[in-house]
Amino acid sequence: MKALKFIVLIFLVSLTAGCMDTWDLKEGLVADGMNKLLPEGTVPEEELEVKEADLVGSVESAESIVSQGIPEVPTYSEEKSGAVYPKEYRLLSLNFRRAIGSGEERTGEEVFNITGKTSGYNIEDACAVYNHVNRNWQYRYDKNAEFFFGASQTIDSGYIGDCDDYSIVMSALLKNMGFNTRVVTAYNESYGHAYPELYIGDDRDAAYGILDYIAERYPSAENVWYSERVLEDGQGTQYWLNFDWSGSNGYRHPGGVYFQGASIIYYPNGLVEF
Repeated sequence: MKALKFIVLIFLVSLTAGCMDTWDLKEGLVADGMNKLLPEGTVPEEELEVKEADLVGSVESAESIVSQGIPEVPTYSEEKSGAVYPKEYRLLSLNFRRAIGSGEERTGEEVFNITGKTSGYNIEDACAVYNHVNRNWQYRYDKNAEFFFGASQTIDSGYIGDCDDYSIVMSALLKNMGFNTRVVTAYNESYGHAYPELYIGDDRDAAYGILDYIAERYPSAENVWYSERVLEDGQGTQYWLNFDWSGSNGYRHPGGVYFQGASIIYYPNGLVEF
């Protein structure tokens, strides 16, 4: 097994990045206070950890990881039941959830078309979905950045859309399979972007096994990018794999390089992290 390079972004509140227009709400962002990724393309050394390791003997093999079930849906310990977000963020969160949850029967049909399965999904199936969507995706610029098509509409249109449509479709397909995702919106001085991240559990060895599988499956992957969401009060760490369409070395693969900019994260239960 080859030596692998995993790149992890570690945050107390995980803010990672991912193309959409820079919406009006960008004006309300405070980049330095809300984002650990710097628009200039640099990341402070204390917040960026590059890990290079031959994982033989240190984690489970990629072969065993492939056959494993899906990680449990994580808890969101930072969520406060009385939390009230600004209107713009509440609306965006609701739009993402509606678009991802719409047309579930059609989404399920598409999952079967891609994987040939109706249950027992694993990381291999998640990669099959990633490959299918990216092979068929046709980018279309959307002037109305706040309007989201439902996932089934984008599938039926032949996978045509912009980055928020991509995030919605990818999240909807993975959600139908039982995976958990979150959508990240990110903004820099030039433009904005949206991308999904896939939850790969809270067990470090199991998460590294999945990263190992990604590196083995995609030989063109020079790096595998993921983020760690460190929970409050020592409650553990969650691992999230970048599922954007970007990729290291110009090749698309899960774990591609992150878009850098001020970030806001939207979770499927309505939690918003700044």
